[in-house]
Amino acid sequence: MARESRSVEGGRFLDLPGLRMHVVESGSGTPVVLVHGFPQSSREWAHVMPLLEPHARVIAPDLRGAGRSEAPDGPYRLDTMCGDLVELLDALGIEQAVVVGHDIGALGALGLAMDRPERVSHLVVLSVPPMYVKRSPALLRSARHSWYQVALAMPGIGERLLGGGAQRLPRWLLSTSAVRGGASERDREAYIARLREPDRARAGSRTYRQLVVPEILRILRGGYRDRLPTMPTLVLYGADDPLVSRAVLDDVERFAPSIRVEELPGTGHWLVDEQPAEVARRILEFAGIATE
Repeated sequence: MARESRSVEGGRFLDLPGLRMHVVESGSGTPVVLVHGFPQSSREWAHVMPLLEPHARVIAPDLRGAGRSEAPDGPYRLDTMCGDLVELLDALGIEQAVVVGHDIGALGALGLAMDRPERVSHLVVLSVPPMYVKRSPALLRSARHSWYQVALAMPGIGERLLGGGAQRLPRWLLSTSAVRGGASERDREAYIARLREPDRARAGSRTYRQLVVPEILRILRGGYRDRLPTMPTLVLYGADDPLVSRAVLDDVERFAPSIRVEELPGTGHWLVDEQPAEVARRILEFAGIATE
């Protein structure tokens, strides 16, 4: 049984097996779990949650090493993230939820949907191609925009890039890497301030070393092509996102018929920050949650 305590900054803490997790919750009804990207936190969903909470029970956790959750000295693999999400659902007494993931959080949402499909009623993937996308020239072209991931994965170097000096790389990630928009200056400074804590910079580098880079290589090798989620899946991407394009997603609906692919015009990688109302509307519509 998870123990809980209140956070002085809003939300509450749950003592899960192996992790003290910070969670922000609101609303009631159909559970919707919002999984943030890197280097963000549950703060990413601050403008989405008020739009969902009149219609659903909304849960936004801080992932291991992010936000106000613990940053333990341990693994930061995909199975670790999925395990944390299962423990969160168990602690909250939720058998099945709509799971929404952005960026790295989308990898965790996809992993959960593949490993524990009975826990996911609907899957919403934001700003990344599904892991079972086919290898193609378009996918390889988009991968070149991810050069920074290798740098962040390097032991010692990655954590210095994230937490040291002027923190130019995380600042760049949260602004100019998006063709348009990005996180607000206030939000950007909040995320970057957390990375100045050595354990969080170390956790960020480990996430890239143990999760992001290995999973990208596995995707490129076609390692997920025989593990298609069976639940309804929405892939939503920004039309101006250099990391995802419609060409990358070609034919994905053909070999995974439960998938719907939608483009959000005039939006880059940080579509949750740029168009929260439209993201919220599409989540509710796709999951069939009443908005009357």
